[in-house]
Amino acid sequence: MQISENKNNPNLSDKIAALGFALIGVVSLLIIRGALFYNDWGDYIYFLKPWITAYRHMTFLEGLGTVVGNYNPPYMYILNIIARTDIPELFLIKCVSVVFDFLLAFFVMKIVSLKTESINMRILAFLLTFAIPTVVLNSSMWGQCDSIYSAFAIGSFYFGMRNKSKSAYAFMALAVSFKVQAVFLMPVLAIFVIMKKVRFRDCHVFFAVYLATLLPAILAGMPIDVALLTYVRQANYFSSLNMNIVNVWRFVDHVEYENFRAAGLYIAGLAVLGLMYFTYVNRDRLVKNADYVRLAYLSAIIMPFLLPKMHDRYYFLADVLSLVVFLFDKRRWYVPVVTIFCSYLGYAYFLMSGTTLLDYRLAAIALLFIILVVLRDYVISLREDNTAVSNP
Repeated sequence: MQISENKNNPNLSDKIAALGFALIGVVSLLIIRGALFYNDWGDYIYFLKPWITAYRHMTFLEGLGTVVGNYNPPYMYILNIIARTDIPELFLIKCVSVVFDFLLAFFVMKIVSLKTESINMRILAFLLTFAIPTVVLNSSMWGQCDSIYSAFAIGSFYFGMRNKSKSAYAFMALAVSFKVQAVFLMPVLAIFVIMKKVRFRDCHVFFAVYLATLLPAILAGMPIDVALLTYVRQANYFSSLNMNIVNVWRFVDHVEYENFRAAGLYIAGLAVLGLMYFTYVNRDRLVKNADYVRLAYLSAIIMPFLLPKMHDRYYFLADVLSLVVFLFDKRRWYVPVVTIFCSYLGYAYFLMSGTTLLDYRLAAIALLFIILVVLRDYVISLREDNTAVSNP
């Protein structure tokens, strides 16, 4: 692909070449996804498939108002719709997730556009996001829906960086409505409020949108408290310190859950509050987009790294944001490499029948190193005088 010397004003041939390269990349990645589509796994066999079967024994409206699975209503709406078609449900489940893979890559591209106007860099950002191994496996092989909440959460982050207050709240509400793991980016939304990039008075948009996502289920007969407390029920579904994720609890994963649950919550809470306090104290120097990206990555990875009961897929947001860290700071090419590899270990264990590619404790140490590297970059940058910087 020819690269124009004037990256800000590429000529027509450069644009055509770039778009052609993007098309080839997207088609290639779709072919890879398609090759994985007909793999089914325990989550589909024991959960999603029975849920869809249950919906098929109800009318659509009955399905809306009935508690069938343990997911929040918005994702169950999708399964309810899938149940009304004659197309194989596994295919449709994965198609939905792949659609949100596109949206996720689109928002990463938009975030990178805040750093550069280069069409080549924006296309590279899109393709690299679309090619992240855990993103590909999550939607196309595993049939999970992490790309849905992540696309909305990354969209919220983008709108926050653009000072689009209502859009930032709305997209975060949509993210949380699909999966509670979207709260890994909530501290960043709070920082946007502190920095006045997002207006506090618009917070009603978050609650309005979130309640709107539950309204179809409530109107169809689901009790309000049942619709509102799905995540409370989910919290009691598992009772293990570690659910096959590379995190700090790998060092004590044979101890009783109850003995360390509170400690994990306190440690994670203190770490996040410490990060937010440092940011608040140095808020006058938080002017660079690269620092917001570092903050988002740290928020997305610190919580699953320190919290108990985390699952193998809970680094999904961190995987994506680790790539954005690299796209904003080329020195940190190893941040996405290590982050995504450590995340992939949990996928490999599940998708490869218990295969352990690396001792999880060694991986946890490597991941801690990466967290500290990004944290160090963030601290050093905020201690510098950035008041004259606009958005590098």
